[in-house]
Amino acid sequence: MEASLVVKAIILNRDLRKLLLIQRSATDVSGAGTWEGVGGSIEPGESPEEAILREVREEVGIEDIAIERLAYTSLCHGDEPMLIIAYLCSTQSQTVRLSDEHQAWRWADKQTCRELLPEAIWRDFERHGVFEQLNFI
Repeated sequence: MEASLVVKAIILNRDLRKLLLIQRSATDVSGAGTWEGVGGSIEPGESPEEAILREVREEVGIEDIAIERLAYTSLCHGDEPMLIIAYLCSTQSQTVRLSDEHQAWRWADKQTCRELLPEAIWRDFERHGVFEQLNFI
């Protein structure tokens, strides 16, 4: 069985010192109502970086996104295994325009990330030093 390739953006607003989290639509067949970062599958002919920029525009309407560095990769096992490539990104924008895939958004500090994100995600953040890279105290 092959793993699908997925990109995720860990979007930081340095002025706010917070990360952008989005909540999946209540009608989503996979993970309804759960909180996550922006991301999705890489389309044919697209680089991971191109996919991140497209997903950010499509899901949250942010245009001034900067890809700063690779944050980590993670292999999720299960019925449909995924290789996730997570990038640390930044924006000065505070305004979010959600697509129909999501129902809410929030600029979140470290504690809020731990409260809203699934444990597997915030544990990845801790394991890979994401909070420290983002200058959270």
